Amino acid sequence: MNDDESLEVALADDGNPILDQFGEEGFVDCTFRIVNLVQSEQEYRFRLAASYETESVGFDAVVVRGVRGALDSNFELIADYVYYDGVRFLRSGPESDRLLAVLAARYGLSAEERPMVDSFSFTAVALHHDDVDMETEPITIKLFGNDGEDMPEDDYFESFFKLDLSSRLVFWNEKDPDFREPLIRGLTATRV
Repeated sequence: MNDDESLEVALADDGNPILDQFGEEGFVDCTFRIVNLVQSEQEYRFRLAASYETESVGFDAVVVRGVRGALDSNFELIADYVYYDGVRFLRSGPESDRLLAVLAARYGLSAEERPMVDSFSFTAVALHHDDVDMETEPITIKLFGNDGEDMPEDDYFESFFKLDLSSRLVFWNEKDPDFREPLIRGLTATRV
C-alpha cells in the first residue's frame, strides 16, 4: 500500500493515472483519479477513472461520510466503527466492464469482457487508531466483500481502499491473491 505523501502519479495521455503503476511484486494494485465528486450530508459520491494501455477504465463509488478509525490503542476492533454498506462500487458504463476484464487478465483468469454489477456493497473498516478528517487526510479502509452470514465462504474477499480526497486519488489494493476469483465473481453481473 502506498503511504508516501510525495508519491508522483504517472498520467496517461488522457490525463488519468496509469491503472497498475504502483503494484507490488505479486500483487495487482490500482490507482484512480477522483472525478465528479459530489458530497451530501451522508456520503461522498465520485467516479474513479484510470487508464490501462490505451483505454479508460473505472467505476463510480460511494463512501459513507464520517468514517471513524476502527482500531483502539491495543489494535482491537471497535465494533461501533464497522460500517456495513460503508463503500459501494457502481457500474458507470463500458469502462467498468473493461476494468473487470483487465483485472481478470492481470489475475491470470479469463480476460473475456464481462459486465460489472450495477452496485456492490462492502463492509468498511478504517484502519486507523484516531479519527481522520476525510476531506483533508488520506484514509485507509479495509473492504470486506460478501461477508454476510448467509454467503458461501468461497465468495468472501477483502481489499484495501486508500481514499485521498484532498489529492483526488484512490488506491485500491489487493490484500491477498487468494481473493482474486471471489472478487471477480462478486463484481460480475449474472447474465439473464
